Amino acid sequence: MNKILVPVDFSTSSAAALRFATYLSSVTNLQLVVIHVFDSLIGSNRPETPTERAAVRAALREELERFTTRHAARYLATRPVEMRLAEGVPPVYIKWRSQDADVAFIVMGGIGTGIGGQLDLFGGIAQQVSQGGGCPVIIIPDDFSDDMMRNTAGLLRGVGQEHAPA
Repeated sequence: MNKILVPVDFSTSSAAALRFATYLSSVTNLQLVVIHVFDSLIGSNRPETPTERAAVRAALREELERFTTRHAARYLATRPVEMRLAEGVPPVYIKWRSQDADVAFIVMGGIGTGIGGQLDLFGGIAQQVSQGGGCPVIIIPDDFSDDMMRNTAGLLRGVGQEHAPA
């Protein structure tokens, strides 16, 4: 187990989760993997042609890179981050990835935009991922302060040390 998976939906809550994951990565030496899962079958303006689907993927990849750079800049200055764009049903895909042997934690926001871009008032995706996944899920509220992030991440200092770079 050497990775922290951070699913993002570009919401305030996922921004807080990404910032916390940067602190957690720095004290555990676990690699940060930022992922955005989109469901192209949901929504009224679904891309129909291969060209339209490619354009949507390119736009989402750019948004993922901007979002990651904005909220993990401190981390990016010292270590590479893996960014993944995936198509599927978000909670199903994220739970599937939680089964990967190299994923130590999932860090995600509790309330995001939800499936289809609608506000997810009850953290439905986070709730689904946290139930029956293959690794611990840490759910971060959007108002989690930097001091709270540092202190909480510090409690996990040493986790992953067996995977520290030589």
